[in-house]
Amino acid sequence: MQKDYDYVIVGGGSAGCVLANRLSADPAVQVLVLEAGPRDWNPLIRTPAGIIGLMRSKRFNWAYWTEPEPCLNQRRLFWPRGKTLGGSSAINAMCYTRGHASDYDAWEAAGCPGWNYASLLPYFLATEAFHAGGSRYHGGGGELAVSELLSRNPYSEAFIAAGAELGLPRNDDFNGPSEEGVGFYHVMQRHGVRCSNAHAFLHPVSKRPNLHVLTGALAMQLELQGDRVTGVRIKRGRRMICYGRSEVVLAAGAVNTPQLLLLSGIGPEQELRQAGVPVRHVLPGVGRNLQDHLDISVIWRSRDRRGMSLHPSALPRNAKTLCSG
Repeated sequence: MQKDYDYVIVGGGSAGCVLANRLSADPAVQVLVLEAGPRDWNPLIRTPAGIIGLMRSKRFNWAYWTEPEPCLNQRRLFWPRGKTLGGSSAINAMCYTRGHASDYDAWEAAGCPGWNYASLLPYFLATEAFHAGGSRYHGGGGELAVSELLSRNPYSEAFIAAGAELGLPRNDDFNGPSEEGVGFYHVMQRHGVRCSNAHAFLHPVSKRPNLHVLTGALAMQLELQGDRVTGVRIKRGRRMICYGRSEVVLAAGAVNTPQLLLLSGIGPEQELRQAGVPVRHVLPGVGRNLQDHLDISVIWRSRDRRGMSLHPSALPRNAKTLCSG
């Protein structure tokens, strides 16, 4: 295995696949992608209903649990995260929504120039292959397939109709001029099949001779020379170091990226010392201020066959905290 590259990307998930595609477009550079999980070979990944089985998987899902939550009566919540090429885009519900425009504008107001919604919209358009073609809010020539649902459940139709009766606006495009209202999500699917970021960005360019993908490679620690990260220590049967001549890019997700920084001695000084980790660089914000959304499923048993079966037995053990109304 070659150990020296121009770019080393830690994480073959949603961001890592896009970065691998774009960086390896230059044939003069060598790009390495490190993914802790296996390749995305399982048919459940391509099948939208396969999400049920993937929630129980320990091979393709990190299957984390939170610490006891004080505001939720000390409950611990199940926290699925993709552990394969494509990352969480390989196991999620495929809903395509970019987030509220005001959130991006707030990032710029907080000190991140260029991160406002108007500046980022062209990048969204460049990566999207919208089923109806390009428009002001959608891209038609990108890699990521985005489409309408091929099959709409009558219960979903009834839910949306109820929202409209309450006065909520009907919204058929949450990535359009307004994010408010009720309606069906657009989904990351092509002809009814999941389009993960691996299928959109990584697999089509996998034959590039300058692109190297290493699965089953767990990043253990960053290699530093002074105040510069020069490589990544990994475990793949044996331990080795992969060096990045130009950059080491951390794309291991919202959980594992700060974890890797902390293991490398980059983070809040007091916490690192308490954990016995040598402090290499004091950066107080690492591992803090994470916000995520709760997923609460209200499950009813029906006598007819119009609904989607999601029996509690399909959920991970002790995951009943997800099923509360």
